[in-house]
Amino acid sequence: MSSSTSQPQAAPHAPHASSAAPPSPVPTPPPKSVARLSDATNAHSTAAANPNSPRAHASNSPAPDIPTTGPTPSIPNTRAPQATATETEEHVSFNDKLNAADRYWKFKAGLGAIAITTGLVGIGCFAWLMSTDLAADSDSYYTGYNSYAVWPGLITWSISIAFIALCTIIFLVRKRPVHPGVRVSMDLLLWLAFIITAMFAIFALRDVLDYGLYGGPGGYSYSSSDGDYVLASNGTWAWEQDTSYINSPRDCTRYTQFQNCEEQDAYVNKLWAEKGSRSNITLAGVVCQFFGLVIHFVLFVWACVDCHRHNRSKVSKDAEKIAASIVQTMIANGAIVPPPGQAHMTAPPGQFMYYQMPPNQQGYPMHPPYMQQGPGQMQHFVQHPQMAQQQQRMAPGQYPMGQPGMPPAASINEKTAARYA
Repeated sequence: MSSSTSQPQAAPHAPHASSAAPPSPVPTPPPKSVARLSDATNAHSTAAANPNSPRAHASNSPAPDIPTTGPTPSIPNTRAPQATATETEEHVSFNDKLNAADRYWKFKAGLGAIAITTGLVGIGCFAWLMSTDLAADSDSYYTGYNSYAVWPGLITWSISIAFIALCTIIFLVRKRPVHPGVRVSMDLLLWLAFIITAMFAIFALRDVLDYGLYGGPGGYSYSSSDGDYVLASNGTWAWEQDTSYINSPRDCTRYTQFQNCEEQDAYVNKLWAEKGSRSNITLAGVVCQFFGLVIHFVLFVWACVDCHRHNRSKVSKDAEKIAASIVQTMIANGAIVPPPGQAHMTAPPGQFMYYQMPPNQQGYPMHPPYMQQGPGQMQHFVQHPQMAQQQQRMAPGQYPMGQPGMPPAASINEKTAARYA
């Protein structure tokens, strides 16, 4: 046969080559392709080379219509800001939450703590005075002290402590203060009530200080036409019989709860011996009354300021709701037509978005809005042809604003000009 049809022969081995070495493979160049490699092609190749690669999972999704060369965003990158926001909320301390609700809550809590402390001290003082003044009949005028001037203070202190404690607990639990209107009314009533009970406490203090200064212990039950108490040389009070009238036996059980006159004499001397301590305790109660008066007055003024601020913010919120309702109504009636999918978006910097308004405000269906190009924005629209195409969709008879490089708008007839004037 001829040489043209002969089978290809193997290349002869080099004379000095080793027979054990395998023949080296000839590298084959990759086939040329005129198609542009897409991200999906790269992903398939990467997945074939390394099945555990993230692209092996991403390549299962269909490729978009427009090929892109950028990497596809992964799910962990999308959820990362949410985790950061959650961690930020978790790291907000309890003190920061209270400060956000009321930045002056520490000062108010301090005033409330002082009011509660002084209220408890005052209740203890007046309760002791009343508990040691039960020897005489409470329904008669023959008591050693004016107990009627002491017990009203217990009412104001009790209400004050309960109200302040309730407001504090509600604020700590709900992390929101009590409505300022409630605090205004309660603090107003309390500081007015403290004025009355403080005056009663002053009357009680005066009676304690005047005890025994006018020739004998005060009180109708300890002196009569038959005699009176006289201060002896040993510092005690003794009964002295009066002989200017008809002598009659001394009666100590008619108007009091004493069993005999000796018990009455012992009680009078006991009050005299305790005058110093009783006057100090009564004075402490009076001071606590005025503490409650001043603190609740300050809290009342503060509550008025908070109430004014609350009402002002409420009016602003109501105005926002009304404005939002008006806008929604205008959109529903066709007075305002927001761009499709861009109802909550703002125009890029240097551009102004205009919404078509109906002629004569009749609420007719409107056409999509158009955007006016700002100065120096020509290059911006060249780079975004879709946005430029959207700008050209305008109603018949509407023309864009004059721009550099654009021919003047064609003239329109008189009827159309009058309609769109």
